[in-house]
Amino acid sequence: MALESNSDTTLFGVCLIVAYEGTDFAGYQLQPAQRTVQGELERACAILAGHPVRVRAAGRTDAGVHALSQIVAFDSAREIASRGWLLGLNRHLPPDLRVQRAVPCTAGYHPRFESLEKTYRYVLTLGVAQNPLLRHRAYQLGKVESLDVERMREAARMLTGTCDYRAFRSVDDKRENTIRTLYSIDVHERHDGDPKQIAFDVRGTAFMKNMVRILAGTLVDVGRGRLPLSRVPSLLGPAADRDDAGQTAPAQGLTLMNVTLGRRCPSPFLIS
Repeated sequence: MALESNSDTTLFGVCLIVAYEGTDFAGYQLQPAQRTVQGELERACAILAGHPVRVRAAGRTDAGVHALSQIVAFDSAREIASRGWLLGLNRHLPPDLRVQRAVPCTAGYHPRFESLEKTYRYVLTLGVAQNPLLRHRAYQLGKVESLDVERMREAARMLTGTCDYRAFRSVDDKRENTIRTLYSIDVHERHDGDPKQIAFDVRGTAFMKNMVRILAGTLVDVGRGRLPLSRVPSLLGPAADRDDAGQTAPAQGLTLMNVTLGRRCPSPFLIS
């Protein structure tokens, strides 16, 4: 059992920015007999701390989803310099999971409660000739040679704001509050300089299970002409249903790009 911050032992808080390639993980959160990001982090942290560690994250990612800048925190009874945590943890972590930065924070600090907004990127590619280097990093649409990007941008504008996004959550997500705020959904052509790549950057306060993947799938359906623009506004609100929105796009196209923390952020370098 991990040490608690209210125990008699003096605890030192540590906050990390971590990146991972999600292909071979069963998601971020601990799961019995499954390889997870949290499990690998807690194993490595425990080696350096000298005791069991429970890691607290700014959010969860599903199986196959990647992260460039996930933020986690934990408490240690052993005081180690930031560089020591960075180098030591990376010695004990697998190559598809790496600490990018380590800074001290208050013991018990929980980045989820300090998260102001998150940015996700969804990448897809067009064309019959698929790129094998992107098979784990993008949704490859195969025979689809083009999408109506302007229609997708118009749909994206309709889908931003503070709205009821109940149609954009997984059917097994049973939470009652489905109101979310999306600040922007930007549609980028020629992503990474590749004329066959399109990227969606989605920025908002919080997200439900599969929400960004359903948004991406809906925009693809709009771009293919399968979903009329006139129907998009009806996808928002308490009367909408999951069956009304588009497909759930595959996990491999999704990356958590950034988490912006609030005033209690442990270091100005963690604020984007």
